[in-house]
Amino acid sequence: MGAALFASCSNQEELATGSYPSDNLIRVTAGVNNDMTRSDVIVTPTPLTNDFSLTVVNNTNDKYSYANEIFSLNGGTEWTCCNKLLWQNLTTPVKIVALYPATDANTFSGVYSKENKSYGTITYGVNSDQSTAPEADDLLLYHNANFVPKNDLKEEKLNIQFDHAFCRVDIEVIIGKEFNASTGLAANPIQGIRVEGTKTTAEIGFVSTEPSFTPTGEVTSITPTLDNFTPAASAANQAVARYYCIVIPQTADLKVLLHTSDREFEWTGSQMELKSGKQYTLQLNMTNKSTTARKFILRERK
Repeated sequence: MGAALFASCSNQEELATGSYPSDNLIRVTAGVNNDMTRSDVIVTPTPLTNDFSLTVVNNTNDKYSYANEIFSLNGGTEWTCCNKLLWQNLTTPVKIVALYPATDANTFSGVYSKENKSYGTITYGVNSDQSTAPEADDLLLYHNANFVPKNDLKEEKLNIQFDHAFCRVDIEVIIGKEFNASTGLAANPIQGIRVEGTKTTAEIGFVSTEPSFTPTGEVTSITPTLDNFTPAASAANQAVARYYCIVIPQTADLKVLLHTSDREFEWTGSQMELKSGKQYTLQLNMTNKSTTARKFILRERK
């Protein structure tokens, strides 16, 4: 993404620190690491089109700390902020937190308080109905607890490479041949699917060297997104239905419920550890002879 350029500051004392870049201005670029959230096959990176929030904490001089500064994409190429942000100098380390998408100016206001000079927490969650895959479910996070401009700037810019804060669970349902007609199976027989056992909100904290995730609230059922359906071309082939959902990092007793026109299938997994930024696949063979789903595999994708 393009750099965000800011007008020069009129305070010459601020510009006389001799740091790098020479005018001390914080310029940014932004992209996404491990772009996996909306497709198994990665063709193009996730486009960042909404605003994001940037917090810079300077423990040496709070004059150069900035809390929840909102950046917008200008003209499709430049990230800009209405305020002027400056590095103190070349060598002073700072802590940086960036979060996307900033749907309003208050979404991430709790990361850091300049008034109290203290870190706080933000509350963020996923929708229980993810059948339409809302973008806000996929929280993106950049965190660097010891950013030194001399060492870490890329071509004079703060290069923000976001990670996925939450995790994705893929559900791959291999449908038994007994669902086929003599010509195969053209339509998905699964009429509904739910993922149960997870909490859908979390308190996210930044006081330590790594962000912390504390699930909050009640366990909630999630309706996942239908990714795609591969029909069975003949009676000998098997159709495959693929779904996915975004979940809060946590250890959960997962349950997957799906139903056809005449029966319900269920799978339960105990103490499944779901980690931030990871993608998992639950693989299921669904047969018409049993009301219990079986042969699930939990795979972690780096």
